[in-house]
Amino acid sequence: MFLHCKFEMQKRRNDAISNITKRMYKRWFSSLLLLMMCAAALMGQSREAVLKAIQQDSKWSPADQPAQYDEKNIAKLSGKRAEAIQHYGLTGATTQTWMGPDGPVRLTLYEMLDAGAAYGVFTLDRNLDEAGFAAIPIGTEGFRVGNHAEFWQAKYVVRLEGSTAATDKLARAISANVFGSSHRPQVATHLPPENLIQGSEKYIIDASALGRNLDLDPQTLGFDDSVDVATADYRVNGKIAHLVLLMYPNQQLAKKYEDQWLARSPADAGLRKRVSALFAIVRGSKDPNVAKAILDGVNYETQVTWDQPRPDISMRDVILTIFSFIGIALLFTLVVGLSYGGVRIFVKWRYPNRVFDRPQDMEIIQLKLGQGVTPKQLIE
Repeated sequence: MFLHCKFEMQKRRNDAISNITKRMYKRWFSSLLLLMMCAAALMGQSREAVLKAIQQDSKWSPADQPAQYDEKNIAKLSGKRAEAIQHYGLTGATTQTWMGPDGPVRLTLYEMLDAGAAYGVFTLDRNLDEAGFAAIPIGTEGFRVGNHAEFWQAKYVVRLEGSTAATDKLARAISANVFGSSHRPQVATHLPPENLIQGSEKYIIDASALGRNLDLDPQTLGFDDSVDVATADYRVNGKIAHLVLLMYPNQQLAKKYEDQWLARSPADAGLRKRVSALFAIVRGSKDPNVAKAILDGVNYETQVTWDQPRPDISMRDVILTIFSFIGIALLFTLVVGLSYGGVRIFVKWRYPNRVFDRPQDMEIIQLKLGQGVTPKQLIE
C-alpha cells in the first residue's frame, strides 16, 4: 500500500515536471521563431515596406500612385544607365511623388541585390566635376546637384527631385526607415585613404562603366574572369592621378594579367603593383614619385597567427582549465538531458501509452500488509 502511494506521488511529480518542461520549450520555441521572423524581415525589407513606414512615421504622404519598374522596363526610367544598373543587380525600382510640409518631391527608389550593388550604382551617378556638386551627410553617402539629391544606404539607391528643404527632410525620413548594413565591396575598401580626393571613388564590374580618362582597354583587364574594379583620384604634390584597383578571384589570375601588362609595356613597371590577388595601376601620370606615393598605400595581406601556450603554465591556469572543462562537461550533460527529456515528453504527448510507460509493461509491487499471515513449518 505504501509503495503504491509512493508510485502515485512520483507519477504526479513527473507529470508536473513534464508540464513545466513543455511550457519552457513552448516559450523557447516562440522566442526563437520571433527572432527568425524579425531577422528575415530585416533581410527581406521591400520597397513597399520602406514606403509604408515613411507614410506611417513621418508627415509625408504619397501624392500619386507609384510606378513600378524591373529589368524588363528599367530603360524607360533610367535610359542609358539601365544596362549598367542591370549588370550590378537590380531587384526593382519605384517612382512616386510625395507631399510634405515644404512641398512636393519626386522620389525614385532603386532596390538592388545587395549593398555592394547599391554602392556601385551610386558611384556611377556621382560626378565631382558637375556644376553645383556638394556632398550631403544623409544615408551612408550622399550628394546634391541643384534640385537633385541622391544617397545610398543598405541595398537602396535613393534619388530625390525638389526643393533643398523638402528633399533633405524626405531623405532623412527615408534613411531612418531603411534597415540593413551598408558595407562597401571588398575591393573598394583597399583604396588608400592618403591623398585621396573624397567622392571620386567608383566601383566597376563591367567594361561599360570604365571612364575614358583612364585610357584602358577593357579586354586587358579580365572582366571575363570576374574581376572587380575600384577607381579613385589622388592629389599628390598638386598633381592629379588615377588609381585603378583590380581584384581577381585568386592570385594566379592576378599574376597572369600582371605578366601581360609587363609584356606590353615593360617601361611602366613603376606604375604598377601586385599584392596577392590585388593588382594596382596608376593612370594619368607618368611621374614615378606620384605613383610611388599612391602605390605605397596599396596593401592586401593575409595574416595567420599561431598562439602556442607557454610550457611553464602556472597552477592557477591549470585549475582554471580543469574547471573550464568541468563546466563544459556539465553544460553538455545538461543539454543532452534536456534534449532527451524533451523528446520523451513530446513522444508521450503525441503517442500516449505507445512508446514509453505502456500499461502492459508496467508492474506495481504491493506488500499486501492487510492480509493475514499464513504460518509454514518445515516437517522433518
